[in-house]
Amino acid sequence: METNGSPNAVPGAAAAITQLACQIEALRDNLDWTLAHFVFVAAATALSEECDIVCSPAMSVVSYHGPRFPELAFWGESPELLRTYTTFLVEPGSEVHLLVSMEQRAIVEQAFAVIEIRPSWQLVFAGEAQHLDPGTATPLKPRHLAAMQALAQKAEISTVGEELFERGPAMGIWEGRTLVAMGVTRTRVPGVVEIGKIAVHPDYRQRGYTANIVAALLQSLFEEETSLTVFTMVQQGNTEALQRYEALGFERARPMYLIRCLVADEQAPATGGGAFTESR
Repeated sequence: METNGSPNAVPGAAAAITQLACQIEALRDNLDWTLAHFVFVAAATALSEECDIVCSPAMSVVSYHGPRFPELAFWGESPELLRTYTTFLVEPGSEVHLLVSMEQRAIVEQAFAVIEIRPSWQLVFAGEAQHLDPGTATPLKPRHLAAMQALAQKAEISTVGEELFERGPAMGIWEGRTLVAMGVTRTRVPGVVEIGKIAVHPDYRQRGYTANIVAALLQSLFEEETSLTVFTMVQQGNTEALQRYEALGFERARPMYLIRCLVADEQAPATGGGAFTESR
């Protein structure tokens, strides 16, 4: 087992991480695999400087320490190894979040005590971006970060950081000096981009600003690279948002699950079948 970016790092870690990156690179030609494992691919490659990694031939686990809770991603099929490797990355008793495919969900449920599961759809853009209307959306820059953070608070979404500007375009709509709508490039790996943090000020909703922001993001991204695959995540129970994105040309690719879990002590077995809530 090799670790990276933690006090448990051992000789040979760099070689193991390099081998993992090569394996991912070989699999990235399979778009379906990349989309299903996008969080892991991004964390182990494009975001590796911000993450800690524990890996072996049978299991690789990546931890990104978000603003509130550690976020995990993994590649492998063993619940026991997932549980054990996680204890190298986060403190026992910690709450962690994972965004996983249907196949990975069963592994997570066996590895950890599950608190909550939020089903989402991964929506992949299949339309023609040039036909969409960006309205008055304009690019956002690092100097607009304070306005973006204020809007995130008003819209009750997680905050935004300056690192997002390194990943791709961010777009906003202003009413006077007030930022009333925005969206960003959340994560990017070669050939695939996730857009998100789509937010509209509560006083300016029902004006088509979400569609304008998404259109502006898509057009900017495709101007940079015409062969991109662009996707976003929407909770399955948010029927209005799903219909809005499908009207823009997005299609449902696969169900994904945001799972909140508790990491047990390394010696304690996971409950597997414990009580939890599933939000729709």
